[in-house]
Formats: sequence, structure tokens, C-alpha cells
Amino acid sequence: MQKAFYKYIVISTLLLLLAACSGIDSPKTKAAKNNTSNDAIEAMIIGGRTGGAWSVFSEGIAESIRRQQDGSIVTVEPGSIVENPPTVATNKVSYGLSYAMTAFAAYHGTEPYQEAYTDLRAISVVIPANYYQFIVRADAPYDTLDEAIQNKAPIRLAVDQQGSAGEIITRTILKHHGIDYETIVSWGGTVDHLSGEKSFELMADKRIDAAADALSVPSSDILEAATTMDLKLLALEQETIEAVAAEIGMLPGVIAAGGYDFQTEDIGTVNTPVLLIVNKSVPEDKVYAITKAIYESFDYLHTVHEEFRNLSAENMAAVGDIPLHPGAEKFYKEEGMLK
Repeated sequence: MQKAFYKYIVISTLLLLLAACSGIDSPKTKAAKNNTSNDAIEAMIIGGRTGGAWSVFSEGIAESIRRQQDGSIVTVEPGSIVENPPTVATNKVSYGLSYAMTAFAAYHGTEPYQEAYTDLRAISVVIPANYYQFIVRADAPYDTLDEAIQNKAPIRLAVDQQGSAGEIITRTILKHHGIDYETIVSWGGTVDHLSGEKSFELMADKRIDAAADALSVPSSDILEAATTMDLKLLALEQETIEAVAAEIGMLPGVIAAGGYDFQTEDIGTVNTPVLLIVNKSVPEDKVYAITKAIYESFDYLHTVHEEFRNLSAENMAAVGDIPLHPGAEKFYKEEGMLK
């Protein structure tokens, strides 16, 4: 009986020692834990349609985070220009891409949104410029959009789907002049909601006169169209630029001469950057780390897509009228990018 008791004591002691030893991390284990605990980020970013430019932009941002934050798991999912802001603001997905103008509209509850999404915050500019481009055949008898409107030109116009960025800009410009789509129709024109590819196909056949959208410069659709027909961009008057920019959260912009081979003069217009947006509930340290990762990845991002080559320390924090997340604001102030 006594032998059995001593045997029990010895076995119990050995088991306790083994359990204690098993709780001691090797140096390699400690390093792995350190790399995946505080620094690692788990996130999903919603971008654009699969295969589109926004899917490339969002994957570039995701890879920047992975490269700079060891052990991070960042996935990218399809999204849309209009749906991304409310999806992020309601925290169904914490991160996404958005035009500054659609983020502005969502935050304030203006068209195309029915309510204000005030939990929306900005992290960074991703693509600094997407310009409103009103393009016509080179033989059009007007050189500015304002001139065409003043002359009541019977424009056969193609715009993107209702509620898209370019379509909202077009309607806002018309409203500034006291007209709408029905007015254009009354002048003998037409208004059709078409994709860029379809618009230029009809323009080449002389079935439409103009196409309007918010696009990068140069736009691949316009470059391709210019190989089959002569084109020109119509400028906006400064008063129109300032009024439209103020109303829908855009910025005045200039498409510099040479943006396209056929463009010999600067074109005044409005501009909306693409932003990385976030829900306000995301912890400050996580957003700080993501902002830092983007800042430290310019060289990599410049290899991902030519649009990223315009992203720099000078414009990264220029998110417009959307409030910055405190984590991003902290980083920008530390780097002297904000006062």
C-alpha cells in the first residue's frame, strides 16, 4: 500500500514537471507569437468588380499590408462604387475603396443614398485623380460643355448607369445650368445609359455625339476609341467647376495637355480621388499600422499599376471632406503630413 502511494506521488510530480515544461516557449516559438499577435492584421477589403482596375488597386493595398506587417491575413473581395461606403459604414466589412465623392455623399446622406452613414472614416488616398471627362467627336461645333449648353446643342449623350459617379456629376453640371436630361431631349438630343465600350462603339458609328464619365487619365476606353476616330475633350468653365465641386464633394482639376495624343491644351474639370475607407470602430493602432504600411510601400505600389505612380506623401492625406480615422490622423501628424 505504501509502495503504491509513493509510486503515485512520483508519477504526479513528473506529470506536473512535464506540464510546466510544455508551457515554456522556445526562442523560435516566441518570435512566431510576437510576429502574429500585436502587429498582425486580419482584414477584408472590398474593391470593385473582379478583373477591374479597382480589384487591382485593392489587392495592391492588401499586399502592402502583408509585406509590412508580418503574419497579416488580408483578403480582397469584389464590391461596387456605390455599395462600398454603406457596407463599410455599417461594419459588414471594415475596409473598402470609394471615390471621395461617393464617400462624401454617403457620409452626408445625399444622392444616391437615402440616409447618412456617419460611421464612415477615411484612411488614405489610393489613386489621387479620376477626372470628369466629357468627350466628343473632334468635329463637334463647340469646345466647352458650357458652350454646348448655352447653344442648346441637340447632343446625343451617353452616360453611365443611374447613380454612378460620372452620371451624378453630369446631372449636377446640368442642374447648375438650370436644365436636366429632359431639356436635352427637348432640344432634339438623346440621353442613354451605356458602358464606356458601348458608348464609343456607337460614337464611331455616329449614333451618339458625346460620352461622359469619371475616369483616370489616360482612360483605356478613350485610348482605344482614339485609334478609330478623331476626338476632343470639352472643358468646364471655372464657375461650373467650383459650384459642382462644392456641391458633391469633388475637387477642381486640370487634365494637363498631352494627357491624350489628341489633347493639345489643358482641360479644366472636376476630380475625385479613390480612397481607402474604414469603419470608425476599427482600433486606432490597426489603422495606424495600415496607414504606415501604405506610406512605406510606394515603391512596391508603383509597380502594381501605373495609377499608383501618382500616389505620394504630398497627396496621401488629401482625402477631401471625409473625417480621417484617428489612427490615420495620428500617423500623418507624426510624419508632418498634417498639422
